[in-house]
Amino acid sequence: MSDNATAPVPLVVLTRPRDASARFAAALRAELGPVLIAIAPLMEIVPGHMIPDLAGASGLIFTSAAGVAVFAAQNTRRDLPAWCVGARTAQAARDIGLVAHAAEGDADALVATIIAARPTGRLVHLCGTHSRGDVADRLCAAGLWAEAQVIYDQPALGATEDLTTALAHPGPIIVPLFSPRSAALFAEVAGSADVIPVALSAAVRAALPADLAARARQATSPDAAAMIHAVAAVMSGHSAA
Repeated sequence: MSDNATAPVPLVVLTRPRDASARFAAALRAELGPVLIAIAPLMEIVPGHMIPDLAGASGLIFTSAAGVAVFAAQNTRRDLPAWCVGARTAQAARDIGLVAHAAEGDADALVATIIAARPTGRLVHLCGTHSRGDVADRLCAAGLWAEAQVIYDQPALGATEDLTTALAHPGPIIVPLFSPRSAALFAEVAGSADVIPVALSAAVRAALPADLAARARQATSPDAAAMIHAVAAVMSGHSAA
């Protein structure tokens, strides 16, 4: 019997909030086939109680599909254009009836896209408690009128039973990480597990401790397609071992 026939099967551990993890799991399997996946969120999305103040607003800014979902549940307005961090968030905005503009996957690209378009009027960034990129402040510094309003929280869940079980997997463990906060939270609970992180960007990789960062593979661009490609490359390397 060949070594490949007895090699342990890689497990992909998804630590995003449950809905986002389920979407990525479906995309992974659609692209790669029957991948072994464990969903073990490190945080959850908790909508806030305050309805956003959109009086006089001329546009919305979203840096996550979660923000779009919370907005959709809180507010019936669909007449404002949406400036979105990437294609997935833009599609979520279109799905609820907004006209959406997509940047190329990170806060820097989003800020650059909005500055280049120079929309007039009041722009409202509907974000979570843990939001990075200083989007509104950077737009204001560029002469635009923007403000951030927190509409949801992302409390950490710690080392859940699902995660503990996943990290005991006997084969290779691949952990896609989509934000610096996810990377930092994962590092807190990873312990001595032998994992291969897949980082969305250099900023995500930099949030890992040195040992995990050294083992991490970085996606070529900050989007889901590049993350799937990076996960596939790690899996391929282990199947060929």
